[in-house]
Amino acid sequence: MTGVDMYWHRVPADDFAKAQRSLFEQVPVYGAEGYEAALAEGSVVAVAEDYLLLEVLFAGGATPGEHAASLVVSGGGWYPVDPATDEEIGLLAPDEVRAVAAYLDGAEPAVWIARREAELAAVLRGYSPHPWDERRAAHLAGHARALAAFYRRAADAGEAVVKVLVG
Repeated sequence: MTGVDMYWHRVPADDFAKAQRSLFEQVPVYGAEGYEAALAEGSVVAVAEDYLLLEVLFAGGATPGEHAASLVVSGGGWYPVDPATDEEIGLLAPDEVRAVAAYLDGAEPAVWIARREAELAAVLRGYSPHPWDERRAAHLAGHARALAAFYRRAADAGEAVVKVLVG
């Protein structure tokens, strides 16, 4: 993966009380041992660069006052992992995970993308030399579906979610 990548990792609810450093180090990232297995089993979702587009997509699909929309990508509590670094960890408690899963149930990423295409293209121009096109839209829809399924599995298992940016 390249640039700044975002990872979402499902953890047991009991792990939510662990120290931030411990939770941060638990997240299997690209190239790390266990990364491919975690992807295959669905305990981690990784998005290279386009997590910003997901933020726009999910928050933009919400009706006013729909708090869960703000939690999908960058919402929730963010905490420093170590005062000596700029590393942070995002945490969603199991009740927040359930709210996100309920919000994403029945989500239609392709429809949301079509409605917000101009805004998504403008955001993309802000960080990427690559143009907005049908391939990018299909790729984004795939990430959105994967993230919706990830949150549903986490909610059904009563899990918390850890989010990290690596880059």
